[in-house]
Amino acid sequence: MNKLTDKRFAIIGAGNIGRILLNRLLACGAPAENLVVCDSDTERARAMAGQYGVRPISLNDETAWSADVILVAVSPKAVLELVQSLSSKLHPGQIVVSFAAAIPLARLEELVPAGVQVARVMPNAPSLVGQGMNPVAYGASITPEGRELMQAVLACLGEFIEVGDALMNWCVGLSGAAMRSLLPTLEGMAQAGMEAGLPAADARRIAAQVMLGTAVLALQTDLSFEEIKALTPMQTMDEAVLANLFLEAARAARGKIEELEIKLRK
Repeated sequence: MNKLTDKRFAIIGAGNIGRILLNRLLACGAPAENLVVCDSDTERARAMAGQYGVRPISLNDETAWSADVILVAVSPKAVLELVQSLSSKLHPGQIVVSFAAAIPLARLEELVPAGVQVARVMPNAPSLVGQGMNPVAYGASITPEGRELMQAVLACLGEFIEVGDALMNWCVGLSGAAMRSLLPTLEGMAQAGMEAGLPAADARRIAAQVMLGTAVLALQTDLSFEEIKALTPMQTMDEAVLANLFLEAARAARGKIEELEIKLRK
C-alpha cells in the first residue's frame, strides 16, 4: 500500500529543494490534489504550481496548516522565523520537516506545540532523479507512524540513513554538498574523452558510467577500497593526495555550517 496517497503535503519554498520534493512526491504517487506549495515570491510559487498541476497557496491559507506533513524548504536564515510564525496554527500529529542546514532539531522543537513531530533532512541534488542520499534526524516527539511516513517520503528521493542531530553539520560535506566535490573529477574524465576524439555526449556517458559503476561496486560488495583498487592495478594519480582533498572538503563544509549555526543563534 502506498503510504503517500492519503496524506496531504504542504511544500514551503519554491526553490531547488521545493521543486525536487514536488517532482518526486508526484512521481511516487502522491495525488496532485493533496499537494500545495507556497513561497514568499508568489509568482514563483504560482509558476511552479502551474507546471506540476498543484495548488499555490499563501502562508495565510489554512489549507497548508491542515497538511499531514509540512516540508520546509526555505533558506536557513528564514527557517526559524517561518516555523515560529506557523506555530500557533500547527496541531499534534503533524510532521514539520526542515531541509535547512545549521538549524538544530532542539531549536525547531522549541518553536512547535507539544505533539508536533519534527525532523531534519540534509537534501542531496541527485534526489531529483530519485538517486539521492538524504541523512535524516528525528526529534524526540516522532512516533512510529511518523517515522514510517517519513521513510516513505525519503524513499521517493533515493536512499536515506538515520543519524544523530549532532552529525548533521558533517552531513553537509558528506552528502549535501559532496556532489560539488565529485563533479570536477567527472568533468576532467569527460574532457579527456573529448580530447581523445569522442563526441561530448559519449565522453560524458563513459565518465559518468565509470563513476556510477565504481559506486555500485563499493555498495554491492564487501571488498575493501584497497581490494577494489587492485582490480585495476594501473595507478593514474597520487591517490593519497586526492583522498585527502575530499576529506578536507568535507571538513571545510562542516566548518562553514558550524559558523553559520553560530551566526543564526544570535
